[in-house]
Amino acid sequence: MKILVITSKNDPHVGMVQKHLDEPFIILDPKDYPGKTMTYLWEPPFFKIWANGEDITECNAIWYRKPIFYEPYEIPTDLAYQRFAHSAYEHTFKALYALLRNKLWVSDPWAIFHGNNKLYQIELAYALGFKIPKTIVSGDPQRVGNFIDSAEHIITKPMTTESVQLGEKTYLMYTTSVKPGINLSGLPLAPAIFQEEVSNECDVRVTVIGERIFACEIYRTGTMAPEIDWRKGQLTGNLIYKACKPPFPEMCVELVRQMGLKFGAIDFIRDHEGQYWFMEINPNGQWGFIEENTGLPLSKAMAELLTGTTIPY
Repeated sequence: MKILVITSKNDPHVGMVQKHLDEPFIILDPKDYPGKTMTYLWEPPFFKIWANGEDITECNAIWYRKPIFYEPYEIPTDLAYQRFAHSAYEHTFKALYALLRNKLWVSDPWAIFHGNNKLYQIELAYALGFKIPKTIVSGDPQRVGNFIDSAEHIITKPMTTESVQLGEKTYLMYTTSVKPGINLSGLPLAPAIFQEEVSNECDVRVTVIGERIFACEIYRTGTMAPEIDWRKGQLTGNLIYKACKPPFPEMCVELVRQMGLKFGAIDFIRDHEGQYWFMEINPNGQWGFIEENTGLPLSKAMAELLTGTTIPY
């Protein structure tokens, strides 16, 4: 069985799933190109596709993971032609995303791109019955200032996952608390999400893989205890992971299904009254750390989804 994985070569999740399979993945990494070649030959009613000389038309499934493309300035051509060449390179590679429609995609890239819209996520989650904190997304300092003044505790998180490069250091934008009177003059340049803070007993990560669902409680300890965003603890180790019973399993699977996905990593907060609040869903999120810290068989579930078979331990 041929399985194509669209990702970068340093993606550790690939090896975690590969160990359950007999046949090696075909890895398609955008950073192998333009040094290598993509070819689409029209053979009605479909295109025949070669990636670096290998026929990928006969793949049974495609796992879309974390491809990383070159930036325009990295394309080895004269400055005047870099934007043109980069656009041709990127469009040629991404043409694949709309093809192989009769194959299993985990997940469809267009559904992933659509699903990364955090406002769309909130509307779908609310329609399914999840609890949503008060929220505003804006670049208007006055509206956001009024929203901050209206509640005792407010948090903010970015609309993008892009990092900031200052000199040799790279900075990530985590969820953080904001206080009344904060300077919002720069907000029109980078609109953000603001929400009423939910009292946090623990965070809960729910991972949906096909029709299977896994859940893990995440507790912040030590220096991480007062932090808002548990992801900071992945760098310090001050986190406790506990496998748990998934909250609202049918609703979680239905959310992923309605988004046109085969996979979703859903983040909840459980408050001190035991209520669960929907934070967001990552349509293509990381899950290796959950398996490593809890032993939950996520990689096996992914292998079974990609092959359509049951894999014995």
